[in-house]
Amino acid sequence: MARLTTKGLMPDAIFGGTPELSRTDIAAACTKLQPLHFHLIMAKYCDDAHSAIQALGELQEEMCYRHTLWAGMEPIRRSYVAAAMIEEFVGEKKCRKCKGTAEMREDSVVKDCSSCGGTGKMTISATSRARACEIPESTFRSQKVMEPFQEMMTHLSDIEVSALERISRKAS
Repeated sequence: MARLTTKGLMPDAIFGGTPELSRTDIAAACTKLQPLHFHLIMAKYCDDAHSAIQALGELQEEMCYRHTLWAGMEPIRRSYVAAAMIEEFVGEKKCRKCKGTAEMREDSVVKDCSSCGGTGKMTISATSRARACEIPESTFRSQKVMEPFQEMMTHLSDIEVSALERISRKAS
């Protein structure tokens, strides 16, 4: 509603203003978020490269804290994996079958999309994740990186949901 004030109107226009949120609006709504949460939201929703770089370091610390695989990994390799996680998180693609709705209509019954498992997001294969991490696929599979990688991606999704809930509470 605040966007509909006269300050938001463009000169010489009957209707005007900007209905979308700006980077400043999002940053203000993100105040008091944890640093990783703030930088992930800014990187994803504001295309902020500086925040993506900041999130890279913070994510590596979180990775080491959450799983021994990451703590024992070479720092340069861990940075490649963290960069792949951030790239996947920021550039999240919608499921092709359900077009991101997470639901499919079958015989006039709405069910979870079988292709994405009801997430609305395109599933990423171990092969493409290994390639993004610059790890040979055989090493990616033998070191069982897929499961901890997926756990971290789920954690990033949880961070996004909680941050967006906080932002929507502040905005209303």
